[in-house]
Amino acid sequence: MSNAREDESALSIETGGISYVQPNHRHGHPTNQFTIRCSPVLYLAPIMLGGAAIPKGLGLAGSITAIIAANILGGIATAICATMGPKRGMPQLVIGRSSFGYLGNFLPAILATILFIGYFSVGTVVGAEPIASMTGLPYMPLVIVVGLTSILLAVYGYNLLHLTGRWVTNAGLVLLILATGFALYHDAGPAAVSSLSGNDFWYAWLSFFSLIFAFSAGWGLCASDYSRYLAEDTSLSQVFGYAFSGLFVGSIWMMGLGALLTSIGNGNALQGLQQVLPSLLLWIVLLSLIITSITHNAINLYSCAMASLTWDFPIKRRWTVILTGVVGTFGAVFMGGAEFMNNFGLFLNMISYYVAPYLAVIFIDYFWRDPNEAPELFYDRNGPYAGVLWKGMAAFIGAIVISIPFMANDIYTSAIAKSLGGADTSYFVSFFCAIVIYLVLRQMGAPAKSPARG
Repeated sequence: MSNAREDESALSIETGGISYVQPNHRHGHPTNQFTIRCSPVLYLAPIMLGGAAIPKGLGLAGSITAIIAANILGGIATAICATMGPKRGMPQLVIGRSSFGYLGNFLPAILATILFIGYFSVGTVVGAEPIASMTGLPYMPLVIVVGLTSILLAVYGYNLLHLTGRWVTNAGLVLLILATGFALYHDAGPAAVSSLSGNDFWYAWLSFFSLIFAFSAGWGLCASDYSRYLAEDTSLSQVFGYAFSGLFVGSIWMMGLGALLTSIGNGNALQGLQQVLPSLLLWIVLLSLIITSITHNAINLYSCAMASLTWDFPIKRRWTVILTGVVGTFGAVFMGGAEFMNNFGLFLNMISYYVAPYLAVIFIDYFWRDPNEAPELFYDRNGPYAGVLWKGMAAFIGAIVISIPFMANDIYTSAIAKSLGGADTSYFVSFFCAIVIYLVLRQMGAPAKSPARG
């Protein structure tokens, strides 16, 4: 199906859930992977996140180099996951059943559900709060409007999300060019120059790098949700390239702009935006950021439904979207306010600890298993993936446990993290430990070859 025909069907509610996408239902083009990965990061939260290290003295150069490096690694991880869509024809969390077992995969699927609801709440906060603070309009009605609009978009599903993603990316990049031009023309504040030196600088850099990586790599949990309708013979190098570049361009642009605006706005990105933009353009940009937050929210709600159905949540996709959207909207009421960035950072740290080891295990299986595995195996509760596959689970849980002495957050900071100035390196420890543990356990008894599709 061409993009034109796909656009015509965008206003038809998607009827499928997490089932395998049959070859005759495949459609789309790999270029769509650029827009579906770029559009959900063109909202205010990455701008605020990009400026998070400026008040801590990292400076503009230090912030931007950390942003680029973290998004290269996170973009690679997400793009690899996107290539699984055409080959497997199923959502990202379902693919994990071959690594953790049908029941064992419930744990990461439940954690993903919580993560997606949290990101929906974040998007709702940043979609409503700026307008409320600048206009004096009540926050609660704005939250409800943003939340309900996001729910409606997610209910329609895959095709409408891709169509909206193309619109948002095209319009958003134009506005980003204008906003960036005005910001670059404006003199950066003294915070643009790092006030740190030596080890203090590198500890702050590493801490910020880890935070950005957690944000970027987290998109890998849903990447194949938006590529699974592509034909099986689609060029995987194109899927990888477009998915990586979409996430990378969108993220470093928004975060880099956020770092610049925060240095201009004396530690506040929104204040910096107000300083650099003429009033009319400011309102246009703020309105666009509300619209893009809705796109971001809808994508998280859709993937939340995919994750929920993976742990056998007993209602259909559209009703799962509505239920989790309502929960996330209530969450947005409590996440806003002066402590939002602290809540956001803590949320990223705490819930993202499982992402790296999860991706490590499924990467090994994806590259080493028979690419022609019969898709019905992933949906057979009593088949070869029944119950819990303990090799994958041991690698997953063991890696998280091993990484605890490297964690750092507002609740717990390990001695190792304190020696590194509070930098959290647990993501990288858990990723490599999961690889080593899983490879060793696999060699202790090669898994039986799964039947190929007929």
